[in-house]
Amino acid sequence: MIHAPWSASKVGTALRCPRLFHFRYVERVPEPEVMPEARIGKAVHAAIEAALGGTPPPEAAAAARAVLTDDHEQRRYDVLVAGVEPFVARIGRFRRGRRVQRTLVEYSLAVREDGTATQFYAGDAYYRGILDAGFLYDEDQLAVVDHKTGVRMPYAALRDQLEGYLVLTAAAFRQVRRFWLGLHWVAERAVEWTEPVDAARVADRMVPTVLDNIEAAALAVDDGPRTNPGPWCDRCSYRGLCPASRQDRWEPVYDDYDEDD
Repeated sequence: MIHAPWSASKVGTALRCPRLFHFRYVERVPEPEVMPEARIGKAVHAAIEAALGGTPPPEAAAAARAVLTDDHEQRRYDVLVAGVEPFVARIGRFRRGRRVQRTLVEYSLAVREDGTATQFYAGDAYYRGILDAGFLYDEDQLAVVDHKTGVRMPYAALRDQLEGYLVLTAAAFRQVRRFWLGLHWVAERAVEWTEPVDAARVADRMVPTVLDNIEAAALAVDDGPRTNPGPWCDRCSYRGLCPASRQDRWEPVYDDYDEDD
């Protein structure tokens, strides 16, 4: 409870590198360096959010682009954001074909330690998250869509985050009997859907898994801010502050290394 509220990203950070966890969540050190991928991804998310909210996609794309000042980042953004309008059109067809009662965009959710729903910023919030998009339809169905601006990955690599969303939505929307998970791969203009999940499976399998992951994360950071070097070090926003020596950092090893290179 000392590190609550937890989230999928917070759990993942604790398990990946306790030192990063302490920088970000214990010492609350502002990020000294923001990776370009993070800025671009945030801008694309903002464009999608505005477009789903009713802003014409070209206008939404232009407004989100304005926060990017680097030419290279703007060009990468332009490639990704070109997929926003087709995605919004696809969602429009879905809305017309289903009885959509409610659309959730950047929707905040939280649960208490006992699994009951609470407010995102409530003092008793134990686990929480923010849905990119969700659609309640046919009275007892919920489709959850998560936007991904990076390279396409297998579902298993994102399982904890996505199933955490189901735990949160099942607590908040007790009338929902079936859940669908969709991964919106922005660069590929594709939405990848999982098999539907019923509410009983969420309660029986996913809630215990989320609790186990939180316990493992708490144990990982219990010994203090240990550095865990790995392939993530070069993408870490706190790499300039990390006390680990250069020799302790992860370095790729190439079989064709040549001393003269």
